[in-house]
Amino acid sequence: MELSSPWSASVDADSPLPEYPRPDMVRPDWLSLNGPWEYAIRESGPGALADEVAPDFGPADRRGRIIVPFAPECALSGVGKTLAPTETLWYRRSIILPAAWAGRRVMLRFEAVDYLAAVFVDGALLGEHRGGYLPFAFELPAGDGVTEHELVVAVRDPSDAGLQQRGKQALKPAGILYTPTSGVWQTVWLEPVPAANAILGFRIETRADLGGADVVVETERPADVAIRIMLPGGGILDVRGRSGESIAAIVPSPRPWSPADPYLYAFRAEILDVSGAAVDSVDSYFALRRVDLGPLPGAPDGERSVIRLNGEPIFVNAPLDQGYWPESGMTPPADEALVFDIESMRALGFNGLRKHVKVESRRFYWHADRLGMLVIQDAVSGGRNRAAGTARIAAAMILGVPAEDRSAFALHGAGRAEKADRDEFEADLFGMVALLRNHPSIVMWTIFNESWGQFESARVADRLRSADPSRLVDAVSGWHDRGAGDFRSRHTYIVKLRKPPRRDRRPYFISEYGGYNLAVPGHMWDDAARFGYKFYDDGPSLREGYSRLVRDQLIPLVDRGLRAAVYTQVSDVEIESNGFYTYDRKVLKYDAAVVRALNEELYAAFGRLGRGKA
Repeated sequence: MELSSPWSASVDADSPLPEYPRPDMVRPDWLSLNGPWEYAIRESGPGALADEVAPDFGPADRRGRIIVPFAPECALSGVGKTLAPTETLWYRRSIILPAAWAGRRVMLRFEAVDYLAAVFVDGALLGEHRGGYLPFAFELPAGDGVTEHELVVAVRDPSDAGLQQRGKQALKPAGILYTPTSGVWQTVWLEPVPAANAILGFRIETRADLGGADVVVETERPADVAIRIMLPGGGILDVRGRSGESIAAIVPSPRPWSPADPYLYAFRAEILDVSGAAVDSVDSYFALRRVDLGPLPGAPDGERSVIRLNGEPIFVNAPLDQGYWPESGMTPPADEALVFDIESMRALGFNGLRKHVKVESRRFYWHADRLGMLVIQDAVSGGRNRAAGTARIAAAMILGVPAEDRSAFALHGAGRAEKADRDEFEADLFGMVALLRNHPSIVMWTIFNESWGQFESARVADRLRSADPSRLVDAVSGWHDRGAGDFRSRHTYIVKLRKPPRRDRRPYFISEYGGYNLAVPGHMWDDAARFGYKFYDDGPSLREGYSRLVRDQLIPLVDRGLRAAVYTQVSDVEIESNGFYTYDRKVLKYDAAVVRALNEELYAAFGRLGRGKA
């Protein structure tokens, strides 16, 4: 039986995922290229991808129709084939530019393509991109009235045969590793922009007193800019300045963002010409939100700090969110699937999600912003797992023995011996930060997960803090902590949850735990294979085991300095049957009222430490 989510049946193959892909920077005119494309798979040539000759998509090629943006490995693509590291995946379609776009430049935008992409228009190379999780764009060549073009995209993806960032993807999926996602896996679209000058983005920082924000409008060329902010109750605030410079937006009666009141200030930014007319116009939003660590009010000296949201203590309770679906892999089958994962976890009483070793579509973060869901955002893992093997895992997880991450030996073991591989990880990390930094829902960055590709964590953490001092940093989630992050972060499975080391006075963060397993017949990816950390045969025993774990092991650690926790996980993923929900999101394995009540007990224990809120 082919497993699918509730949204699969409503997917329109001619126009899947039709929603605007960049809700934090909206222009009115755009054109989705999602839908049917031609594809062909053939053996890669010996040279560079950009030098390969496109196939004729004839009988000699493995070819057919693919539904973009679904990867060829997944069912919704209509292909169902795994791209080998020695192969090149080719896409082709024609595009017709709307006549109303005449006189404007046209950007061809890819939200994500994994991993190496070369883009051709009318047989000429338009550009190349390396990296599987970040958006990129190229300007279409200006033509003398030409409105129809042939678009060809070539892709290579080594998956886990390479050392690049790939998260949980594996050519031989098993356990915690899943089916690869190759090629286009997020929306492809066209956008017209003004010929003279265009807005590129924003840098927005909440003021320390929460009284407003400092906004930098980034443009292609320096210009005067105007910002119109919509205030609660219908008022308007107008501010002006120069692009590239900070513009103070001091709002009356400020309304801070929180899970209880996720208020977003909508605004419109415009580039102004010498006459004061708008050259470009973009709609966006910001929120007033600050996050930091601080002392617990009324606590004795030496008490571990707490996470503070807008100056108020908060316990961050965020299940692990892998972001996979049975019919579509890393791509949500529908926008509603993203909303479901957020709202279902909120309904269980959680206030956050840990987006795990994956950069999600931009719509996910917008939904988290507007729905008030805190996000712990992981960098995408790459390199190799230094802790592979039971003995090494046990030493790190049970005995708390960390490994160093700077020597030549350590770099080799992590798959980071080459400077180019280390540089690419950092480029991907800081590209992610630049992409997502304006989202108020994101309160923490995770740099390295367990020992995957870990190198020079102290230096990288310091660099990240300099790049974004507005968020907390979990430098090493799991095992090989080098003292550089804001937390003593630990993963604990199978064995009893442990109290933090007495000498380490940083806030304690159990950044993964649980993973309790229950197979639900009729909702399994594989009826024979199961993976988890503790197995149960029926729902009542699973729920009793979970209750004991939270009540008897997790909650008592609040008095010992526990300030955040991540339960594994939102849903089953492939043979990992340890989710709150089944992989198809059709069955909640737990009693919702019991989970909510346990979360309230957790928040109450935190509140008794001082004036904590959840």
